[in-house]
Amino acid sequence: MVDAADGGRFDESKTELGALLSDDALAGVPFLVLGNKIDIPQAAPEHALAYYLGLTGCTTGKGTVDLAGTGVRPVEVFMCSVVRKMGYGEGFKWMSQYIN
Repeated sequence: MVDAADGGRFDESKTELGALLSDDALAGVPFLVLGNKIDIPQAAPEHALAYYLGLTGCTTGKGTVDLAGTGVRPVEVFMCSVVRKMGYGEGFKWMSQYIN
């Protein structure tokens, strides 16, 4: 989960995400990135957050995406507001298609 309203910490988030994505122990594990606090006006939009995290062109698509046998790790960004209880459900639903 990334605070989309705190651009000053995007570099830290990018570093942490990069370390997780490059960890051999997590190879093939799907990654859901939740951009939180979209209820705050200065929150970065999804495309900007993906850019700052180095995920532009690396996400695999929302909805039902069959990646079986492709060797591609599912990675996607969903924007949410935990306090307003919105957005994260779609992300969890997306993630659930990759859990056996």
